[in-house]
Amino acid sequence: MTARVCSLAGGLAVPVRAPVLDLAARPGKSLRPMLVGACGRLGTPDPGRLVRLGAVVELVHIASLLHDDILDQAATRRGGPAAHVVVGRELATLAGLACFSLVGSEAADLGEGISLLVGQAVAALSYGEVLDLERAFDITLPVSAYLELAGRKTGELFRLSCVLGAAEARLPPDAARALARFGTRLGIAFQVLDDCLDLQASADGKPVGTDHVLGLFGAPTVFAISQDTTSELTGLLLSPGFSVGQMPRVRDLVTGYGGLRAAWRLARQQHRRALAALGDLAPGPGRDLLAYVAGLAWRERT
Repeated sequence: MTARVCSLAGGLAVPVRAPVLDLAARPGKSLRPMLVGACGRLGTPDPGRLVRLGAVVELVHIASLLHDDILDQAATRRGGPAAHVVVGRELATLAGLACFSLVGSEAADLGEGISLLVGQAVAALSYGEVLDLERAFDITLPVSAYLELAGRKTGELFRLSCVLGAAEARLPPDAARALARFGTRLGIAFQVLDDCLDLQASADGKPVGTDHVLGLFGAPTVFAISQDTTSELTGLLLSPGFSVGQMPRVRDLVTGYGGLRAAWRLARQQHRRALAALGDLAPGPGRDLLAYVAGLAWRERT
């Protein structure tokens, strides 16, 4: 899959090629392409097409990372400097757009149905980014709105991975819908756990608390704000001079108000719902493989 991504990216214009190839050379756990393959193996897929579908999903992910890091002002990504730090915001933005163009052409070549599924998912992801920006510094955000955001921003690409694999496996509609539910719930659980990591040092060197400085409060903080009877936490987060240096106090308050505990419960609930969706599939090695990937996604964030 990585070789296919690099092959496609190699055809990009030189100025935008390097940021894409750099991220492709520093892959994460490749959970999304793994989901494509696992869902595809529920049928009798063409191995070559599965590789290409996995590359499509990974290119969507790379494009979203390039743009996310600009919006979030993140300095690092996958253990190295973020693209916009190296080549600037303009070229990093164009590199993300170039990635999306590769996604569109590859999806179209794989068939009209694939192109439609990918186009709908990219539109949903874009809407998720808009929701993310709109909710900045919103201390009244309900958990239901947070879940919609997480479903759009993260769950959508997990869902796409599953429905692309299901399409290649030629599964019946009921099975495809079960896999779509599985992917969405798994993605939401993944996002909630990522929010928890924003309150502690991460292994890949991602700075702690950067989302909070931008007013993007994850699940633990959303839960904690609802219990903030003294307004100390909200006052701190909304202070004009708030910085990452004040994150230890934020972490103490969020923990004290039970925000981390509630977020972990939410992540576990979503993960269990993802596994429950697999119950609508016929027992067998394919279903077991999906449960394994779901476990891998959980361990990757805990």
